Amino acid sequence: MTPNSTERTESVPDPDDDRDFDPDDPAYHGARATLYGAVAAPFVHPDDGALDELAHDDAIEGILTAAERIGVESETAPFVEALVTTDTETAAGAFDRLFGVPDEDGTYPVVPYEAQYTVDGAVDREQRRIAAVVGVMEAAGFERGSGFADRQDHVAAELELAQVLAAQRAVALHRGDRADAGHLADLEATFLAEHLSDFVPAFARDLREAAGIALYETAADMASALVDLDHARHPAAVEIPTTAEHGGRPPRDTAGKGSDPR
Repeated sequence: MTPNSTERTESVPDPDDDRDFDPDDPAYHGARATLYGAVAAPFVHPDDGALDELAHDDAIEGILTAAERIGVESETAPFVEALVTTDTETAAGAFDRLFGVPDEDGTYPVVPYEAQYTVDGAVDREQRRIAAVVGVMEAAGFERGSGFADRQDHVAAELELAQVLAAQRAVALHRGDRADAGHLADLEATFLAEHLSDFVPAFARDLREAAGIALYETAADMASALVDLDHARHPAAVEIPTTAEHGGRPPRDTAGKGSDPR
């Protein structure tokens, strides 16, 4: 174990721990959005300033409050500690080592793409998997920002999509639009069941083994715990209607910035 790493504790969130768990409560989904946005940030290059924004006192308080409400505080507290004690240069060096510079054989220490974990490596199957992610993005009216030039099945893009879906659901419930909230609930259930629940825990295991730095070790634990708990609390996947069928949504920016769930 390196001096800048953490010893893992086996802590699995209990889906039956339903503290403040009300699927019709906007604040509950706002808390989910806060956590997805926070844990996505380390997977965008640290030089863009997203980690610095999260390290502010107000942001930290919001993350910890959201984690307590959802039930993932034991995984979130170490992540927050690592967040405030890791400088940008160290984080950027770890990001480049883990995701930015391929090995001699052209592979990365940790591959941040869903298709690596959910299909057998055939190009056509990878393309269909990426297209499925794009389908969820389009159904949510979600577009990557101009500063994000990676594949749509990148872990940062998928966690940010989860953030936006939760934030949109919070807004729909707040304004009393139960039809829109129900549509978003279906999108979330499908995205969790068909994408995040297989991808994120497997990615997190690889990241935990390779990280060597507390920021990414704790991000792996938090992301996996959040997805596992969220998946357990959502119903089964449903067929996603296309954007046109549902009337469309305005595009959302995903350049590593959070959406306001209020």
